Amino acid sequence: MRKELSEIVKLAALDEFNTIITFENVAQAKDHIKRKPESTEELFLIVCAMNLINAGIKTKEFKEHIHYGMLKPRVSKLLLDILEGTDRQFEIQFYINASQQCAYLEIYGLQFGFHNITIYEKLKDFINSPENKPVEWKQIRLQKIASELFNYALKINNITV
Repeated sequence: MRKELSEIVKLAALDEFNTIITFENVAQAKDHIKRKPESTEELFLIVCAMNLINAGIKTKEFKEHIHYGMLKPRVSKLLLDILEGTDRQFEIQFYINASQQCAYLEIYGLQFGFHNITIYEKLKDFINSPENKPVEWKQIRLQKIASELFNYALKINNITV
């Protein structure tokens, strides 16, 4: 499976490649961002759904169907779920850059970035803690392969596309 993920990531480096986002993908992604993850695979699906919505917002086709107001608070809520999920261990690391209000989430070796997130009080506590370790952006544009990542995430969660 990870080989398939590596092949998808290679597409991000191709200038001529552009992901194709469908209304069906957006509808599914909107449902998945509302979920609370129970496993690392589910967490990956939710993050990929957020990435797909983040990419779709920037296109004319989806301007009326998705917006940042539905996404940014959900990213922050997901971070709270991860921090509060002491009964579950997720294979994820994240860093919040307070000055940019940007969260960097790294899962399965991929680094997703979300700017202008909502900073709740518990996130402020995390930002000011030693656990909030700065990371460098890996410079792989995952929005460029948003549909491919989302479909892969559906597949590893045994959800039909």
